[in-house]
Amino acid sequence: MSRRYRIAHYGTGQIGKLALRQILERSEFELVGHLVHTKSKIGLDTGEIVGCPATGVKAIGDFDEFCGLDADCVVYFATDFGREADEVIEEMCRLLESGKNVVTTTFTRMVYPQSLPAATLTRLENACAAGHSGFFGTGVAPGFTIDALPIHCASVSENPRSVRIYERVLQGTYQDPLSFRALGFGSIPDGPIVDVPADAWLGHFEGAVRMLADGFGWQLSEIRALQDLALAQRDYKFVAGDIPEGTIAAVRLRFDGMVDGEARVQVASVYTMPDDPADSWPPVRPPSSQARRYTRIEIDGNPAVSVQFELEGDQLPGGDATATRAVNAIAPLCNAAPGVHSALDLVIPPRGFQPLT
Repeated sequence: MSRRYRIAHYGTGQIGKLALRQILERSEFELVGHLVHTKSKIGLDTGEIVGCPATGVKAIGDFDEFCGLDADCVVYFATDFGREADEVIEEMCRLLESGKNVVTTTFTRMVYPQSLPAATLTRLENACAAGHSGFFGTGVAPGFTIDALPIHCASVSENPRSVRIYERVLQGTYQDPLSFRALGFGSIPDGPIVDVPADAWLGHFEGAVRMLADGFGWQLSEIRALQDLALAQRDYKFVAGDIPEGTIAAVRLRFDGMVDGEARVQVASVYTMPDDPADSWPPVRPPSSQARRYTRIEIDGNPAVSVQFELEGDQLPGGDATATRAVNAIAPLCNAAPGVHSALDLVIPPRGFQPLT
């Protein structure tokens, strides 16, 4: 008989809800607790919150009560926006110390904990040792398409010299004004629009770049962060905000991982609100494609490797993919040795279609 996992869920924002629905629908999981930040959700049945049948599990608002639950794994989707990083790390460590494994999509740098400041990594490692528990951070980008996937692809190539990842995310269906403002959409640039320093974004992508370098066996000397901007050629209106003609409609973030004076690792992520781009940066959306997210991987080796990866589905396939990868990580983490893990040492298999019984 296959093992059943007792799950405690934290956070029901957009991605958290997607993951929680999957947990409720999969027979190998039993939901034993649900922690929320929003006061109006406290006391509601989890099913009511996510649009599923009643579960008998009521959402709670007390972290101490949540930490005391008997669970195999906590899926941690609580946001980091507006919270101190130390507060989030402390919560994760308390859960680990209590004997619970933790899968999280919070803090993109967590996809490669080895890139964290030494004191933070040591705190996580000590918490895992105290609770005989495991930790795994994941996502889509970072967390899979721009780090884990290229490393797996390069395993068929002899002596690869460089890896380049180009990604395009169509964000016109996004409703979150936070990312809209953070990327500067709809604003007028106050300076150059190419080769603009982007050090403020390095923390979001440093884990991915360092995972790539370590996966290829390279020692980074530095990571250079730059961005380019493209301006709208007409007026646009989106739920997240308006983009008048002449304001920022697309942003490319570029990160070069330098090795022996060469940019051996290159990651470029394009975020655009209009589907008809105001730029010509790769990867260009294929005319016949309906996908909302594209990734192109180029590996210079023997043989050279070129991979085109697309996510199709609803209007936010990246959210679906992020939630699914986190849920699929629960069983592998629960069955792994205690400790802090990354995609370099923990394989996340899919769960194939299961007919209803």
